[in-house]
Amino acid sequence: EHDVLRAPTPTDIELSLPCRCITDLALTPDRRHLHPGAEIGDAAAGYVDLLLLVDPVRRLQLVPELHLARNRDDARLIEAVRVQLRDVAWLPGADGEPLLPSRSVVLIGLTDRLAGMLSEHFADLVHPDISLAQHLPTLGRLGVEELGLAALAERLGGLHHEPSWWHDLYDALAPLVSTGREVEELGALPIPRSDGRMSVGVRGLFVSDRIATPMRWMPTVHPDARHSLLERLGVRELSVADALADPALRVLVEDIDLDGAGDDGLAAEICAVLRADPDASVPPWLATLPLLDTDGELRPADELLLPDSPLLSVLVDDHPFGVVDDEVVSECGAEELRRLGVGWGFLTVVDDLPVGPDHDLPDEEDWWDTLPDAPERLTAVRDLDLIDDRSWSEALTMMATDADIAPLLADRDGYTAWWLRRHAEVDGLLLGEYRAPSDEILAGIIDPLDHPHADALVGALARLEPDTADDAALLLTRLGDPDRDISAGAAVMVHAAVVAACRRGDLDAADVEVPEQVRTIAGTVTDRAVVVDRPWFLQALPDDEAVLAGPTVTAADAEMLATLLDLPPASEEYAATVRDPGDAATWAHPEAVRFGAERGVEVPRGQVRLHDELWISLRDGDSHKDVRVRWWVEGGATHLERARRVR
Repeated sequence: EHDVLRAPTPTDIELSLPCRCITDLALTPDRRHLHPGAEIGDAAAGYVDLLLLVDPVRRLQLVPELHLARNRDDARLIEAVRVQLRDVAWLPGADGEPLLPSRSVVLIGLTDRLAGMLSEHFADLVHPDISLAQHLPTLGRLGVEELGLAALAERLGGLHHEPSWWHDLYDALAPLVSTGREVEELGALPIPRSDGRMSVGVRGLFVSDRIATPMRWMPTVHPDARHSLLERLGVRELSVADALADPALRVLVEDIDLDGAGDDGLAAEICAVLRADPDASVPPWLATLPLLDTDGELRPADELLLPDSPLLSVLVDDHPFGVVDDEVVSECGAEELRRLGVGWGFLTVVDDLPVGPDHDLPDEEDWWDTLPDAPERLTAVRDLDLIDDRSWSEALTMMATDADIAPLLADRDGYTAWWLRRHAEVDGLLLGEYRAPSDEILAGIIDPLDHPHADALVGALARLEPDTADDAALLLTRLGDPDRDISAGAAVMVHAAVVAACRRGDLDAADVEVPEQVRTIAGTVTDRAVVVDRPWFLQALPDDEAVLAGPTVTAADAEMLATLLDLPPASEEYAATVRDPGDAATWAHPEAVRFGAERGVEVPRGQVRLHDELWISLRDGDSHKDVRVRWWVEGGATHLERARRVR
């Protein structure tokens, strides 16, 4: 039931106010209605005082609603009360003080925690207990404005707090952000950066799990302010590799004046980022970062060495490198400077998909000419031409014990091993004139390198297969050295390898320097020999005169070796004839079948002639001798000596 107006006795005027209204307004004689000259709105006085006596969070429940009015008098009274409520401070504020509704704002969903943080800055904020969507119509009719997240973000723009305070604010705000709409509204949310400045909104901002240092080229959220809400708003995760590869950093590096006083701390910032991830890749262009050297001048990082660099001990005296200033090393860190490109040991050049010899490597064009195609990736040790000739043993140790460089020493086709073979000297010989101690094939032919890491340098040492005419000349010359004890088998392997290289087109026989003497199948050295180009001649020639081009005799290989060694082929040097015609037979004859089986290879086809004893006449100029042989080929006919049975 509804109460009625009392003046002071009850009247017939029903009221919907949530309180009893007792007034002294004039009534009609029957005391049931108001006198026509009475103004019921005058009864509104004191309603605010009544509300102030109620617990703050219950006051809103006592605000009368016009749509609940029972009659015209009730409606006029409600309206008068609401006028009073608009212009008097009674609405519970977030800080506990009463607010004037017409000058208040309500943030729907406001929590006690968020209210506690905001109330010290925003005195017009309505108490969280009535900051509910269900109260919004009532508050709106009282003149209270709704404070959206977008407006809140704008208000926050002028605040100054430690980054940790902002983190707590984001944490308190997070429950209010549940849809994309709220995310969009917070587009102008202030965010503290690592460099001490504030950003408005998340556009262009990054967060990083590793990087805590400020980066002038890359705006990042201060670590103490980082919160998952920011990532929901669009702040992007940043890796160390991405930070180092950013184009803005490259512009900063390129804009540094080498004639200026310094880099104003940029190097220290970059090295701090490097320190955050020891495994992050470093873009090659960072090697151009200018650093202060011991002479007080700025030089690119890759033109500098660390003060205690072992590379200094193996370089020529007039090397072009500078040395990094000690203070720079202290600020940046030696390991980080090395990753930038400052020298400690040997430096490398890396280029994916190179297109030409444009990497400032010594003799690079000559190496490039040896390649059949451009390499997919170029990795090479630079500045090899700056090594002091007296320091090659130490320099090779440095390279062999460097995990990044060691694989280059085994890559025979790569630039590093190629250059070392041709230019690095140890004990008066080029590296390419030594063999690896483990390479027993060349034992006796090429001397082993006396170095603790000799086997790791295999790509830079000699091998059985020659790469160039000089390599072939070295092998053949060593074979012809009478002071060397070399087996016939080793000599044949070398001859076969050189011939194979010529036939593949790896080298031109005309470019190979002819040795003075050659190694025969007797293992002896002579300056008068012939290359066996027909296998049957092996029966007629002395071993100390015969030279083989390979483990089996082929005319083409023998011709190539004869050209290389400037020797005559046996079939041209000697004229041979079978002394007796023998008996005609075919390849179906048992003697012919046995002969083919004994040889284990396919024998020449044609006529077969059998002899009880097979003799040939061998002529060399004016000399002549008869030689008994097991078989011979002459005029397309194969002559065989009948086998004698052993019983």
